[in-house]
Amino acid sequence: MIITHCYKIQPAGEQSVKIDYWLELLRRHWNYALGQRLDWLNRTRCQVDRCSLISCPIGEISSRPDYYFQQSALKQTKQLFPEYKEIYSEVQQINLQRLDKAWKRWLIPDSSGKRGGRPRFKKSGKLRSFCFSRVNHPKAVIKFDGKQIITTRFGAIPVIFH
Repeated sequence: MIITHCYKIQPAGEQSVKIDYWLELLRRHWNYALGQRLDWLNRTRCQVDRCSLISCPIGEISSRPDYYFQQSALKQTKQLFPEYKEIYSEVQQINLQRLDKAWKRWLIPDSSGKRGGRPRFKKSGKLRSFCFSRVNHPKAVIKFDGKQIITTRFGAIPVIFH
């Protein structure tokens, strides 16, 4: 059985600023990855009755930007933009997984034939959470002792358990 708990953190001033900075970087990464996918979709889809392939150049079509393609580009992102080195790669990968899940819900209907809406670009302040996949694991970057979350990047953050 999977149990889900709801926690509310109470970060200090400096911790809050750092968390907001991470959320802003993850929001930018989400928007860039979504832009890559939508650009690929627009380049590969063309209405036959409105566009001549001879007179309308569509440019070079890159490979399909799925989760694995974008995950492999994380290393280049960290080289081009050094501020992304501060964020754990695990957190960035989960951000891409969330986008991939929303993308698949939009393109592929479920068993009843319903589809989700198109994934949206996130406005400033609209990305409100990030996830860690492993907690209290020997290789985990985050530890939880019941009263506080302990990470190397944020320090100890007090937690209220709901």
